Amino acid sequence: MDLGLRGRAALVTGASSGLGRACAMALAREGARVALAARREGELEAAATEARAQGSPDARPYRVDLADEASVANLLERVNADFGSIDVLVANGGGPKAGAFSQLNAADWDAAYKNTLRSMLQLVHGVLPGMRERRWGRIVALTSSSVKQPIPSLALSNIFRTALIAALKTASSEVARDGVTINAIATGRVRTARLRELYKDDEAMERAGQDVPIGRISTPDEFAPLVAFLCGEPASYITGQTIAIDGGLIGGLFG
Repeated sequence: MDLGLRGRAALVTGASSGLGRACAMALAREGARVALAARREGELEAAATEARAQGSPDARPYRVDLADEASVANLLERVNADFGSIDVLVANGGGPKAGAFSQLNAADWDAAYKNTLRSMLQLVHGVLPGMRERRWGRIVALTSSSVKQPIPSLALSNIFRTALIAALKTASSEVARDGVTINAIATGRVRTARLRELYKDDEAMERAGQDVPIGRISTPDEFAPLVAFLCGEPASYITGQTIAIDGGLIGGLFG
């Protein structure tokens, strides 16, 4: 299926590894011009090299600290200058500190707000005017299954990722008639550095997979095709949705 992304400029954050990197490669294979942004420069350079090999000859790396408002603003300015526009945004960032509600302090709340909510909204605000003016745009945010079923040990994720979903749902209605779609992915248990941070070792990660109806944890490459589809022309009538890719983990009827 041709997703109609050839030549489109796509910004992917958190693109040096894990879900972000997999999404960047999926867009590169569709011929999108990919801007890969992350903090880790070495891994970022390697990811950009891979993206060029996958089909995005002018893919470029951009270092960014999503917790730093000035750094995010600079990223948007540089990508617009280099690519001429941002047609697609895959908004992805690291998860906030783990912990139960009673274990958190004010500094934890402030850090999670900056990393998990404010940075993502700053990215969305930064790309929307150009998308609306051109009457075409795609935004996909990578969130967590916690937005549909709160996870007891991840209070900050439950709260700030859900706030992000509410903001994106609100924005999606405002821009739908401008040819801009906004969707989100509620990710389940994925074999990434974040999951290792939560489960500590391979044995614990494998046990975590046993709770999933499919019987295992997933890989980033199992997420990327749907993200790429939502960024493409055939998904023009899908907006304001939060779609779970979780192996059946969420218990609700409409997970």
